[in-house]
Amino acid sequence: MINYNEFYQKDITLRDYQQFAKEKIFSNWNVIDNILYQMPTGTGKTRLFTSIIRDISVWGLRHNIKYRILIVAHRSELIEQSSRSLDKYHIIHGVLAGTMKDKRDLTQPIQVASIQTITHPSNRCLIKDLQFDFIIIDEAHHAIANSYQRLWEYCPNSKKLGVTATPWRMNNCGFANIFDLFIPSMSIKEFTQKGWLAPYKYYSIPNNSEIIKSIESIKDFDIDGDYKISALTEVVDTLQIRAQLYNSYEKYVSRKKGIIYSLSREHSEHICTQYRNCGVSIETIDSKTPIKARESIIKAFKDGRIDVIVNVDIFSEGFDCPDIEFIQLARPTKSLVKYIQQVGRGLRKNGNKQCIILDNVGMYTRFGLPDEDRDWEAYFYGKTIEELNKKGTHNSSRITREFQEEKISEGNETMVLIQDVAKQMTIVTDSPSKEIQDNETEQNLRCFSITSKNFNSGKYLIEENELGFYIINVRTKKRLFLTKTKTFHGGIIVINKEKNRNYFTIIKALSSDTLQTASSRIIGTIVKEGLIMKFTSFDKSVIDLNVTV
Repeated sequence: MINYNEFYQKDITLRDYQQFAKEKIFSNWNVIDNILYQMPTGTGKTRLFTSIIRDISVWGLRHNIKYRILIVAHRSELIEQSSRSLDKYHIIHGVLAGTMKDKRDLTQPIQVASIQTITHPSNRCLIKDLQFDFIIIDEAHHAIANSYQRLWEYCPNSKKLGVTATPWRMNNCGFANIFDLFIPSMSIKEFTQKGWLAPYKYYSIPNNSEIIKSIESIKDFDIDGDYKISALTEVVDTLQIRAQLYNSYEKYVSRKKGIIYSLSREHSEHICTQYRNCGVSIETIDSKTPIKARESIIKAFKDGRIDVIVNVDIFSEGFDCPDIEFIQLARPTKSLVKYIQQVGRGLRKNGNKQCIILDNVGMYTRFGLPDEDRDWEAYFYGKTIEELNKKGTHNSSRITREFQEEKISEGNETMVLIQDVAKQMTIVTDSPSKEIQDNETEQNLRCFSITSKNFNSGKYLIEENELGFYIINVRTKKRLFLTKTKTFHGGIIVINKEKNRNYFTIIKALSSDTLQTASSRIIGTIVKEGLIMKFTSFDKSVIDLNVTV
């Protein structure tokens, strides 16, 4: 009997959470065959399973066993990414994909393959003859598809590992019928707090927007359950809406490097023409773009010769470019997978960047913000968003934001700051500066981090400087003093929502790791009573805060 724990080798190129994941996967393979592992976009899924493959190969060599390993994906970008990762580890392999025929080598025990090629009827004997011992499925939320089911049919005794950032299907079928175990990693919020993902600013249209109302009135859906492109085109691909797209680009991300997600090839061309006429260096890519032309555009984008790429679902999966500075959503969807995968393209860590997300179609009102706490395990078992909302166990329901009602005309809707996940800062000074005493600006904040969207609601933030804690209305910039600073310098501020949904505890900690330790300190509490928030500091002084705009 093989003990898979023995396969594990410490890999100094991995981060601590990847080491932990690898140990857990090997350990569970002792008792089950099929594991689905969830990690957010940009946290190193490819690096993780490449290290696992290396460990399997090394153990096999030591015991004179040549294990056959298959890495399978559904897109050429993912296949190329896996192949490059294996090359970096000096792992010799073959590739079974129509776009990489020059790397075809069936003599190698390790193969990277497209699901379309490996399960094609002409290759049925091939996969049965190879009888892979281990199968790694990249972007495994697609594993429910019939083509992937053949892997279980052809290789029933293999150990299988699926990796995905988004274990969710629009038909809510779940994954428990093919995978024996679901293992979630940390949340996007935790990865961001620990510095593994980039912080971000999220701008969108108000929840009472005419655009959102028009999108939600659509009744025409495709067979997969998402909106029909023809119906979306009538609502979103208009002169007024495209003008709003460009206006938000010019206001928030002008001359920055980013990706725009569009509806269709025609929609992409319309956006591209409008931006290019305004002097933006921009190109468009879709499934019909010739491979060489696509590669040339992507290279120019990565090299900085192109600022913006408009695409139709091409960059939702398998595209890595860490220095992306903004993501612009111009395509409404009913797919949580598309939403998370698209915004995730901008959250990959790159120095001190803060990504800007421009949600011009109000997707946050349907799915919540990128770092919402999502019960991926419930989705694994086929629970729906609606079921979780009814039980009160899920936060990514339709979010009602507190914006003052106003009459808004199509295409002239003001973008507002919904969430600011700022960089964590630790600043130590000997005494308050005169500048801080005279002018309390955001640049002088000692620290700034909010994790509760229920309290923040896209509208209020809590900040700290040398003088004390303040609450700030992000729209009016009005600031109200809460209490003096009596804590250590630096760290983070966290708002914890208690069981009573109107009751919040404000905690100051050195970092998210020390939040539950004795070194953290309760600053006070906030109780919402209608349009009044009652703040009670730790010394019991009470301040009533009018929260109307």
